[in-house]
Parts: sequence; structure tokens; C-alpha cells
Amino acid sequence: MPRGLKPVRRRLAGGEVKLYWYHRATGRALKADPVTAEGFAEIAALDERAKVGSALGAILEGSYAQLWEKYRAGPEWRALKPRTRSDYQAVRDWLGEAAKLPIARLTSAKVWGLRDKAAAAKGRRFGNYVVQVLRLTLEWGRRRGLCADNPARAVKTMRKPANAPDVNRAWSATELEAFAADAPAQLLVPFALGLFAGMRQGDALAVTWSAYDGAALRWRASKNGEACVAPVTGIFKTILDAAKGARPPAVQIATTSRGDPWSQSGFRASFFKRLRNLRDGGQVERGCTFHGLRHTIASMARDGSESEFRIAAAIGDRSTAMAATYGRDADRAAAQNSVLEGVQKRFANADWKTGAA
Repeated sequence: MPRGLKPVRRRLAGGEVKLYWYHRATGRALKADPVTAEGFAEIAALDERAKVGSALGAILEGSYAQLWEKYRAGPEWRALKPRTRSDYQAVRDWLGEAAKLPIARLTSAKVWGLRDKAAAAKGRRFGNYVVQVLRLTLEWGRRRGLCADNPARAVKTMRKPANAPDVNRAWSATELEAFAADAPAQLLVPFALGLFAGMRQGDALAVTWSAYDGAALRWRASKNGEACVAPVTGIFKTILDAAKGARPPAVQIATTSRGDPWSQSGFRASFFKRLRNLRDGGQVERGCTFHGLRHTIASMARDGSESEFRIAAAIGDRSTAMAATYGRDADRAAAQNSVLEGVQKRFANADWKTGAA
């Protein structure tokens, strides 16, 4: 007999006694016999409802936890990408009991303390992310009259220590050449998508051949939904056309040596294994990452005196100083074409073995 049930015997009008089963946590009477498959399923559903009810009951009126639940029920939360929701939820989970604090008692000093505590436990970046999520959600609540002020607004994020290594730094020209030289096709293709199209790793592994028309790549960035276009010229076109000529059954442009779609973890393992080998040989320095290829584009574009807006547009980033709505898309498309074509021209004479297995 499942636990958490209460038996109740009642005498019916005809004199007979009937046994009823009640779910203790919710107080609901079972419709099915508790020892049948239907009964077990009904009890499991009631147990889950009890957990939800308990969690909601633990939310204190006027607390940050209550504000969070209201934020999660709103359209702003639904508009977030799944990865962003997951990152926000990680902050909420970390806050734990601290979220039960009434917002009226959530001062800037307490937010500073939460930032430092999170940084000590999980690193500087997470500490800063706690501040950013609190700042965003409290501002959402302030505008809706759920809190009088936003105590996280005045809290600054922590700067990177002066002696800390660069994360996702730009690659040097010699490092790019070292990685590409004799690189197997299964690594060279996604590498080229990152360097010449500015794709994030997730997009480089997911983009399909339908995005390529022989002259350009068109896709939508998974992180922010931005429409992106990259010209395909020179060595970049040579690499893609070679991959298309040896196209495996997979619809993705980037595939493993067996022709299967890459998993994120599988690609990272192979990518960083090659980097470690190159580093051991003195051909690259520490700090090279796939995301750093986007920084490489930005660095080269700055050398060419490109504006911050055009650089952001080229790599599919949203600028804080957005262009006017009218003409914005045309401006971004022109910037993407100009900046990325400029990066590709730098490697016009590259002798990379595009067909390596």
C-alpha cells in the first residue's frame, strides 16, 4: 500500500460500510483503487501537486521569491532563449533561502554581500551574474509596483584582476595558421565557420547546408535570434565547397570524421585536444578558444577602423546603441558583408589543406 494515504470508512444509507482512501497532503479522495496501476498514477500526480503547493506556500508575501515567480509567469520570461532561462534559474537556485527575504529589507549592502558570497563560491563571473539577474528582475518589479526601489542598481560588478589571463582572447595570425595547417576536415570546417562567419560554437555545429547558397551563409543566431548573413569567398568558399563535395548523409555542414553531427561535448574534446598538442609544440599560447574566433574578427575589424556598430552587426551581437528601426536591417547586412569579407581577404593566399580527412 502506498504511503501518505488515509483510510476512511463510511456507513452508507443501506447500512453497508464502504472504505474510501484520501491523499493526506492534498486532502483529495482517490478515484481509483490505490493498489492498481491507475491508483499509483493518481497518487503520483497528487504527490507532485503537493510538492508544488508546498513550494508556493513557502513563498512569503513581498519577498524576492514571490517577485521571481511573478517574473517567471510573465511574457518577458517566455521570450528568453532556453539557455538564458537556465542561466537565470541557476542564480535563483543558488539564492536559496536568501530569496525569502522581504524586498523591503533587500538593501544594496545585502546585494553586495550576495555578489561577494557567490564569487567566493563559484567564481567572479557567477558573482557578477547574480548582480545582473537581481538588477534585471528587481527593475522589472519596480516598474510594476512590486518593489519601491531597485537595490541592485547601484551594485557594481567585479573587474577582472590585472594579472588574470585573458579569456576568449583574439587569436594571433600565426596561431590561426598553426591550427588550420593540416587540420582534419571535421575540425577545419567548424573552425572556418567561427573565423570567417563569426558563428558561435553552437551555431557552427548546428547550421545546415540549406543556409548556404554558394555565395553566402544565412542563419539566425540561436543566442539572440538575430538574422545573420556572411559572404563566402576565397579560402572560406574552398573549405565549404570541399566539404559539400564530400557531403555525408547529415544535413549539418560540420560533421565528425564518420559523417555524424557533432555533439557539443564531443567537438570541444577534439578541438581542445588539437590546441593542447599545438601548445605543447609551442605553436599557440594559452587562451585560444572557439569563442575567441569572434574576438579575432572584432580585433581585425578594429585594425581596419570599423565602427563598434558595424563590428557588432558582423558577429550577430545586439548593440546597446541600436540603429534606428528604419534601415537598420540594411545597415547590418552591409556591415556583415563588409567586415567579414575583409577578414576573409586576409587569408586569400592561405594554403590550408581543405580536404584533409
